[in-house]
Formats: sequence, structure tokens, C-alpha cells
Amino acid sequence: MNIEKQRAEIFKDIYGVNRFSDILEQFEADYNKCKNKGIAKVQDLYKRYSYAIFFMYSPSSIRNNLVKFKNVIKSCGGKYEKNALDAFTIDEIYAPIKKKDEERKKELKTALRDGEATNIDPNHVVNQINALKEELDTKSYTMSRNQKEPQVRGYRILAMLGLAMGRRFTENLMTLEVKKRGTKITFSGLLKGNLDTIEGHIIGLTYKEVKSFLKELREAFPTDGMTEQEVNAKYAKVFNNALKRLGFTNVKSLRHNYAVAGSQLFKEGNETTEDTITRILGHKEAFSSALNYT
Repeated sequence: MNIEKQRAEIFKDIYGVNRFSDILEQFEADYNKCKNKGIAKVQDLYKRYSYAIFFMYSPSSIRNNLVKFKNVIKSCGGKYEKNALDAFTIDEIYAPIKKKDEERKKELKTALRDGEATNIDPNHVVNQINALKEELDTKSYTMSRNQKEPQVRGYRILAMLGLAMGRRFTENLMTLEVKKRGTKITFSGLLKGNLDTIEGHIIGLTYKEVKSFLKELREAFPTDGMTEQEVNAKYAKVFNNALKRLGFTNVKSLRHNYAVAGSQLFKEGNETTEDTITRILGHKEAFSSALNYT
């Protein structure tokens, strides 16, 4: 079931309305009835309306919802206004949510630029991928009024796939084919002078997850009939801005993180770091491009 529809149905069962704005209006009416009738009365309102504040919302949305309820209290006033405001602060309940949100943001942020770091811990890249996947699985991302959910999800999918496979965003959007035969995975449809087909190495995701996320990404950002140049012109700036909000420098930094982490995870035999990076990225020449990542 669609999460918005699920929320609306549950709100309807509990509060008799199915929109958050209607719940605020209902809260205002209930608060006005009891605002001068004792501390216990106004504090009990939190118990009644806490579900609306916390249900299926991201930490940032919870903060916004609390502010909306507190603004209603301030506008209505009353003898026990301060007690009501204190009840809707609920620091002891909100503190662990805030802590988790801060830890997630810290994990996502890298501030790495191409060529700056040569020793990225592969576990850090895996943690970044897991954090993004958790947001997608739980739908714990925040959307502004003018954003559409497929695009908001698409930005996170692009970041996650960039870290997991090291492919360029134009490849992920339009040309990359990921295939599996037995235990072997191959990448084809590579651009910018790379080899036509290479052995695929994936960090942090399964083959099935990659296929599913690629499909969702391409549905969110269609490229039918477009050239690589047209895709770059339409989406490059949009994606770079979105990735900065997620804590990444740009789309190239995703490929950089994959290359350095992958050089540790996928090294074979007596390969040098440059050799491994050349192989997993699919470059035709060993040093000219790989040296950019070391």
C-alpha cells in the first residue's frame, strides 16, 4: 500500500480526519476546550496527538511537526500555555531521534574531492551505501512541497549506485547493463573510451538490488531518445546540487570513493593499486586515468 494512503487511513481511524492540516485544526479546537482547565488536561493532549507527530516521519519532519503544534498553543494562549509548550518539547523522547539523525548525516558526509584522499576505508563506503539504502527502505527522507518523491528517491539511488559500482551517472541513467551468469557479473554500455564490457564488481549491494534500483532511477529520470550530451545538459547540475545536500562533493566524488575502496577490496595477485583501479573502472590505459584516484 502507498505510504501516504496508509497514513491517511490510520489517521482517519484515530482522529476522524486524514490530513495533517485537519489534525492541526482539530488539535486547536481540543486545546481551546481545555487550555484553562488544569495542567493534566493540556498535558494529556500530547498523548492523544503524539501519534500524528511521530508516525512515519523523518526526524526533520518531526521537528517541523512539533513546531506546528507549539505554534497552535502559542496562538491560543491560555492559563497553562507554558505547561502545554513544555509537554510538546518532549526532550526525553526526541533526544534519541535527534542523535540518530545526526549520526546518519555524519555517516553520509564525506567532503572528499577527486585526488584528495588515497586511503578510504571500504567499510566507510559500505556504511554510506547502507545509510542511503535505509532511507530508501524506510522512506525516512524529507521532501519539500515542490519536490516529487520519485526524484527525491532518485537522487539517493544515484548516490548509492555511484558508490556501489563506480559508474558515471550517464551510464547509470541510460547505457549501463548489469548481467549475471552463475557467480560472474558483467558491466556493459560503458562510456568515455572505456572498454565495452568488464567484469562487474559491486560494493554493498546485491545483483538484484542493483537491477531494481537502476530500473527505479531510470523511471524517475527518463532519457529516451536523448544523447549523452543532452543527458549531461539536463541532469548534471541537478544531480550535483542534490548530492551536495546529501554530503557529497559531486558525482565524480562517488566514482573516486568507489575506485579507492575497490582497489583494496578487489585487488588480484600482484596488481598495483593503479592496475586494480584501471581494471575495475574499465579504463583502456593503465596509468593515465588511474593516477587521478591515487
